[in-house]
Amino acid sequence: MTLTQKELEYLAAWAREEWEPACYQLPAHRLQLAHGVSGASLIRLIKWWTESAQKKDQDILEFTSATTPVWPWSNSDELRMRLDEASGNRPAA
Repeated sequence: MTLTQKELEYLAAWAREEWEPACYQLPAHRLQLAHGVSGASLIRLIKWWTESAQKKDQDILEFTSATTPVWPWSNSDELRMRLDEASGNRPAA
């Protein structure tokens, strides 16, 4: 499975913000904090994308230039499922 357009847009905005000194005051990082998600989890999704799409890590920075990201996961279970997929785990049937 691949990441959705909305997931990639959010992750691209988050990755660009990481370069800023006050990144936690910026939109994608504020969403991250509001949802209680670690940066390591977001990096894991980015790495999953780079490996599955045969991209370089830096390619996420140029995926989109959107500066007002939206949180792409409807709930914590959906995000957890995506993180499990990124880790190679499959949900129990």
